Amino acid sequence: MGTSQSKFDSKTPLGCLLANLRTLELDQDLRRRRLIHYCTVAWPQYRLNNQAQWPPEGTFDYQILTDLDNLCRRQGKWSEVPYVQAFWTLRSRPELCSSCSTFQVLLARSPPPTLPHSTSRDSNLAPPSPLVEPPEDLSRPPVRAPHLSPPPYQPAPQQPVSPTPSSISETPGPGPASSIPSLTVPLLPAPEPQPPSSPLPSPPISARTRSKNSSPDLVCPLREVAGAEGVVRVHAPFSLQDLSQIEKRLGSFSANPDNYIKEFQYLAQAYDLTWHDLHVIQTTTLTTEERERIQAAARGHADQVHLTDPTMAVGVQAVPAVEPGWDYQDGQDGRRRRDHMVRCLIAGMRAASNKAVNYDKIREIIQAPDENPAIFLNRLTEALIQYTRLDPACPAGATVLATHFISQSAPDIRCYLLGCYLLGAFYCPYQS
Repeated sequence: MGTSQSKFDSKTPLGCLLANLRTLELDQDLRRRRLIHYCTVAWPQYRLNNQAQWPPEGTFDYQILTDLDNLCRRQGKWSEVPYVQAFWTLRSRPELCSSCSTFQVLLARSPPPTLPHSTSRDSNLAPPSPLVEPPEDLSRPPVRAPHLSPPPYQPAPQQPVSPTPSSISETPGPGPASSIPSLTVPLLPAPEPQPPSSPLPSPPISARTRSKNSSPDLVCPLREVAGAEGVVRVHAPFSLQDLSQIEKRLGSFSANPDNYIKEFQYLAQAYDLTWHDLHVIQTTTLTTEERERIQAAARGHADQVHLTDPTMAVGVQAVPAVEPGWDYQDGQDGRRRRDHMVRCLIAGMRAASNKAVNYDKIREIIQAPDENPAIFLNRLTEALIQYTRLDPACPAGATVLATHFISQSAPDIRCYLLGCYLLGAFYCPYQS
């Protein structure tokens, strides 16, 4: 049992992930045996896009990870999404997997074969091969433009300023274009090439994300992509379909706060959320009164945490009411603040979950004449959890559950149980 991890070479992505679960702080959320089952048994059987297949030893390949992540979300396999995200998390920590044989796919892949004129300096800066996901070429937009742009952009590389293709890299006029070749021209909407000075500065991450995040496959709010200086995160907001699915899974907070809190916790683990995403989820799934009650309790919890840890923010600083402008890149403080806000919100949900006690709902559950007693007991247990504050495992909850089970069972079973309960083992009315 305890040696299951030793079967996997630490040089494989799966073995590397198993060895670093504690370092990544995922050992409390993920189960090793389930991770191994998904990676070696379940995922290799899924049909991914482009006839790709998940390797049993795991992978850091951006295309395969993205296809598997999208497939799990599309088919509602929500329990598998955190395990896919674990590979994304390890992928963003190159220092933990430098010994892995597939380490070269973390930040860069071979340049696209359609650009034979690219030199070695291009291959050193080129991002991974073209994909249909959010723009991961923030540092080198020219390399990916023929693959991600609409068809009108494709002939642009064959229409340089110079009449011959071989002189593409020599045609730009005077200007600071030495570090970036003139292939930046295809990114311009006009068919005629423009001077290279205008496209040299890359637009902000947020602007590029808003312009290209309309793909239906974009479901992860913060997507890790490769840049010239390493992995960066770009924001891809939830789609309307995602929000509808989230609202359905969370349900009503007032009717079933336990389910709401459980699904919210899972959502916070499965997605790399931002403040805006948390705000959208709350406004979509909670009423105004519920949201105000939860946020007030969350800020009170933040004040209590600050008493024991003065480095933690308090009140509105911990759970902001407006966009705080946090930076979620590695090495910045935004991710720590976001995690603290999620913890405060969950604590606020628990404090604000005023579950309405309604024993009449339990009395409405009657055993059918042909119903299995075990199924009937399970229905009573679920009703006790949903409509009361009693735990079926505690003495008080067990007593209430037994009373309703006897009084609301089928007539013949009720008579038998009452006889056994009143007279003990000395008399049973249905003994022969």
